[in-house]
Amino acid sequence: MDEDDPLIDTVIADRYRIIRKIGEGGMSVIYEAQHVKLMRAFALKGLLPMLAHNQEAVDRFQREAELIGGLRHPNVVDISDWVYLPDGRPCMVLEFLHGASLMVRLQRGPMSWDAIARIGDQTMSAIALAHRNGITHRDIKPDNIFISIDDSGDEAVKLLDFGVSKLRGVGRLSGVHMMLGTPSYMSPEQATGKNDLVGPPTDVWAMGVILYEMATQQVAFKADGIEQTLAMINNANPYPIGMLRADVPRAFVELVDRATVKDPTQRIQTIEELREGLRNALAPRNAPRLATPVAGIPVLAPLVKTPPAGAAPTKTPGVTLHAPATSGTRRYWIIGAFVAVATLANLVIALVT
Repeated sequence: MDEDDPLIDTVIADRYRIIRKIGEGGMSVIYEAQHVKLMRAFALKGLLPMLAHNQEAVDRFQREAELIGGLRHPNVVDISDWVYLPDGRPCMVLEFLHGASLMVRLQRGPMSWDAIARIGDQTMSAIALAHRNGITHRDIKPDNIFISIDDSGDEAVKLLDFGVSKLRGVGRLSGVHMMLGTPSYMSPEQATGKNDLVGPPTDVWAMGVILYEMATQQVAFKADGIEQTLAMINNANPYPIGMLRADVPRAFVELVDRATVKDPTQRIQTIEELREGLRNALAPRNAPRLATPVAGIPVLAPLVKTPPAGAAPTKTPGVTLHAPATSGTRRYWIIGAFVAVATLANLVIALVT
């Protein structure tokens, strides 16, 4: 990516050969490196040169490494080493991930409900562990949710970048960034600088905004500038999901609404509750869908699968089981089928005209 970088092809700490520069953020730069003995790829994340002598930036960087090191979870990026670059900058050694961020995935087109359920569940599993350890991430966004693909082709979410995380009981670091977080995914308490209110419900807000975006491919809060975006977060509501996606489950809309309440004390309080709500909202049995202004057709009830011959009937909540039709009742089935066909015909005529 940057052949002029002096670190390319150098060996760090006698064991990591720098292959290429992967990317650069507000505080750090990331390289692909290869272990000279194991021939295994790693990601080296180091502070930017301009921050090498900024003690607060160094402290925050080191704390991020400590936070990641304390979170052993399949959906959190793994850290394996801590080294120093030739100019003295600290550098954490992370697992090298193949795949793409959720941001890239969102640009490819609409996401299925199954994908939303899977990615959302794995992301919140990682966040839940952080919260149990007293850590609020504070910068959950599609760029920090990486969809990793292993050598067998299986996908797994990896939660990245704990650089602006807030650790319960630890004094606040300030001065490196006036604003901690990414504007479109900031909660109202972040957008107004009420840092004392930042906690688990802050991450709930960000996750609710991301669920909205996964369902609609639109950023919930985005304006021409940062100030306008922050004003939207505090004073406006995003465009209704049901107007953007016709097949959205009603329970999903209600869940996102509860996750993005402006007042953090009235919002869903725990990521576990949001995770459970997502599972319920997108479960296969959850059939009701929002009526859409496009078709205006009420949604039919879910079909009940017929059990195999000889199997005992199972009772679905809200569904009354009946014995199989006999010759005495078969005529009612025939009448019902005729009425259904006639109703469908009238509906088609109404739509055409």
